[in-house]
Amino acid sequence: MTDVATKPEGVSDGSGAGDTPTAVTTVLAPGEATPEVQWAQADPPKKRHLGAWLGFGIPTGLLAAGAVVASLVLIAPGVTAAGAPVGLMTQGAAAEAVATHLADTEFTIGGATLTGEELGLSIDAQAVAGDAFESYPAWNLGTWGQGEASGTVTIDAEKATEALRAAVPDLYSDSVNAQVVFDGESKTYTVEESQAGQGVDVEALAASVTEAIAAGPTEGAPIEISATQAEVEAAATTDEAQAFAAKLNDQADAAGFYLQDERAHGVTLGEIQSWMDIQADPETGDFVVTPDMGAIEEAIKDLPAKVNQDVVNEKVVTNSKGDHLHVLQEGQNGFGIESTEGVAASVADSLKGGDLQFELQGDVVKFETQTVFRRVEVDKSAGMTYMYEGPKSGEEKLTASYPVAFGKPGYDTQTGHYTVYGQLTQQNMGSCTPDGEFKPGGSYDYCTANVKWVTYFNGDQGFHGTYWHSNFGPGNFLSHGCVNMTEAAAEHMYRFAQVGTEVWVHD
Repeated sequence: MTDVATKPEGVSDGSGAGDTPTAVTTVLAPGEATPEVQWAQADPPKKRHLGAWLGFGIPTGLLAAGAVVASLVLIAPGVTAAGAPVGLMTQGAAAEAVATHLADTEFTIGGATLTGEELGLSIDAQAVAGDAFESYPAWNLGTWGQGEASGTVTIDAEKATEALRAAVPDLYSDSVNAQVVFDGESKTYTVEESQAGQGVDVEALAASVTEAIAAGPTEGAPIEISATQAEVEAAATTDEAQAFAAKLNDQADAAGFYLQDERAHGVTLGEIQSWMDIQADPETGDFVVTPDMGAIEEAIKDLPAKVNQDVVNEKVVTNSKGDHLHVLQEGQNGFGIESTEGVAASVADSLKGGDLQFELQGDVVKFETQTVFRRVEVDKSAGMTYMYEGPKSGEEKLTASYPVAFGKPGYDTQTGHYTVYGQLTQQNMGSCTPDGEFKPGGSYDYCTANVKWVTYFNGDQGFHGTYWHSNFGPGNFLSHGCVNMTEAAAEHMYRFAQVGTEVWVHD
């Protein structure tokens, strides 16, 4: 017998469907055979009512609300930004699309095709995307299917130039850097001028790309861009070379080795130029000095003998007030170095900086100033002139005396205290022509030509040499007021007395 029954919930039909771990027990009468059982089909499950739901299980109300929200954050369909399609994108997605589009776009320049990335092109993608959304929002149905937002393309000049030089070398010619060279004839540094080259104007190129993208080129086709050539200035310009050469030339009078800020040994530019090489850096245009260590070491090996010297004290003529009238002997400091260890490296470092003053380590002995007081005395009664000298007034001693002649009656040599105010090695005295001839009608009734060693102390009265007579000593009144001396004595007076030297004339 076959019984038909409805399969209890949780009982397996052997198919595995609906199996549960719950055990079901059937009780049979004693001796009764197990009946054959077939399960009747259960009622089909009731279908869920989806009438209130639309696709993907989103409620209709929520879907409508989502569409409104989306329209508030998306760009209208059909809009492009800097050539990139950005319809139905958020601003963030649109910015990424703009940047990627520019990097991937191909440009044909001078017969070569390069991508925006290879040319170093960039754009403010965030700003362009923001522009697209502000101008063409999705909620404004009137903006659908139209609209283009644009922006200014900028360029990495160095990257673009490198790529273009490799791809279209015919568009470029190299510039020539200026050079600083030493001229042996003038003994100064001179300049070889720079020469400009030719290259692509990358800023104009970026402007052309901006215009081409704004024009909306055919998608996928390379954009043809005309290359505008421009003059490319050399890295090291003529002006920069002239400035560097002037820096070196301006040190010509001060170049050399120094001890404690005192120049102990001077060196010429001609010698220094053999110690170094000057070249322009091709990248920066800076002038780089490369020292020749061998030449420097050779030049300084005898430096102590050139630098070391004894001190020489200065000697100055003074008057009784202590005023300095004349330097008899220039002072010179004493210098002393014992070794040249480390000097070559120090010189090299100075040269690299364009500095031609080289500091040494050693001793400096400062010179002292020694004063020499001088005065002149003229004794008319004795017919003598005396020269006195000493370290200062009151300590002077007689150093020389000479017999002299004075002014004749009516032209007396005047007595008094005077100072020397002018000196001449030679002049014509009296009324003379330039040739030393007597000039009638002049202020004087005589002309004495070629009078040597004149030292004036009182108007037109002074000491001078006399070649027309040799009468000197007491009682000789032969001049027109001057103190006549032999030419040798007059030369001594000329060199002994200085402007400001005191002269005392007395009877």
